[in-house]
Amino acid sequence: MKTVYRILTLILLIPTIFILFMLGGVSLMEGYNIFDPYIDTEFGENYTPKKFDLINKDFSKEDVLKTVGQPLFIHKDTVTSETQFTYTNDGYLRRKSNRNYDIGDFAWYRSSVYFDSLGKIVRIDKGWSYD
Repeated sequence: MKTVYRILTLILLIPTIFILFMLGGVSLMEGYNIFDPYIDTEFGENYTPKKFDLINKDFSKEDVLKTVGQPLFIHKDTVTSETQFTYTNDGYLRRKSNRNYDIGDFAWYRSSVYFDSLGKIVRIDKGWSYD
């Protein structure tokens, strides 16, 4: 009787482990990596999330540059006259890998500061993106 239970356990256990393994892989697509949260985030040269957290709406463009450093991208919107300093970017894991196969996509941390035409901060955008 014990042998029958062992065989049934193996028959049920192996497919269950396989299904859970596959579901685990699917759930990590564009998921938050608990072991390396910033695994798929490209940072500006001197950027750190702690430095970015120091920024407040009273900062000027110069204050932001002194605190966080040069952004990865500067975008000027001609319609709204806003200037966006973007300090982080998606897809770092794929670009830094020299593998020829798809290694997956993880959540990334976005950090941007928006200035009006006078150089005053209009909006500070930061947080996790699952796109």
